[in-house]
Amino acid sequence: MLCPAVHEIMFFLFGLLFLGHNMSDKNVTTVLIWLWPFGKTYDPSLCSSLFNIDGCFITADRKHYIKSDGVVIHHRDISPDLSNLPPFKQPSFQKWIWMNFESPSHLSQLPGIENLFNLTLNYRQDADIEVPYGSIVAAEGEEDFVPPSKNKLICWIIHAYGQAFGKYTSDQDYFPTIASYDITEKLYNPLSVGTVPVVLGPSRKNYENFISRDSFIHVDDFSSPKELADYLLLLDKNEEMYLRYFEWRQHFKVKKAYFWAEHTCLACDYLRRHKEYKAFNSLDKWYWGG
Repeated sequence: MLCPAVHEIMFFLFGLLFLGHNMSDKNVTTVLIWLWPFGKTYDPSLCSSLFNIDGCFITADRKHYIKSDGVVIHHRDISPDLSNLPPFKQPSFQKWIWMNFESPSHLSQLPGIENLFNLTLNYRQDADIEVPYGSIVAAEGEEDFVPPSKNKLICWIIHAYGQAFGKYTSDQDYFPTIASYDITEKLYNPLSVGTVPVVLGPSRKNYENFISRDSFIHVDDFSSPKELADYLLLLDKNEEMYLRYFEWRQHFKVKKAYFWAEHTCLACDYLRRHKEYKAFNSLDKWYWGG
């Protein structure tokens, strides 16, 4: 019985002989999904139909490694000992793409990956391939948006719902759950379904660079948690005040990211437009600050 390492070598040689890079269509950009994000699969053939990005071949079949222009590797799925990273020599034309959408405080640093990647795929504006969680775009015409009827006041989707509380929320229940609340601590998803986000962390000015100043509540606007709680209770009783948080919907709407297909399609689009060599040798400093 062959050991796993020998299997990997034979697998690599088969790919080299059968698929060699010179046999590939030069008009097609191949992107390999090395690790499915959180183990969740998705249809990788949507680049043209959903995002108007043509000439892409997105696959998770590792036999295509040797001819892949880019290899997308999801940080949260990398083993601490890096044993599940590609064991093969990286072709000179190929770019490894670090994909991650967690905040630095919720993400473990992994020794050994500081100088491993060529490109970053992230929500940050200074990422090589920027994919925000959402954005506010102009509506096609003036809209009379009416938020859905509410039967609950506040939804903290991370804690009140989720595995930590024994209340796992399925994908199909996620948006109806958020929409049934007046207020939540998420951002683009609540804005899209007619719920007011309560935010913290970055300053109000930072948030206003991306969303309307009258579409959200920032905790820094209040001197104490009690003052914030009193204001939320007031909103619950004053419909006129509450509806002011949706006036922006007359002229704008929310564009949400398509997880995860959009990310790999945008990676392919980047690779099609950028053939130059690129290395990223400061991942720890860039993302964790040290």
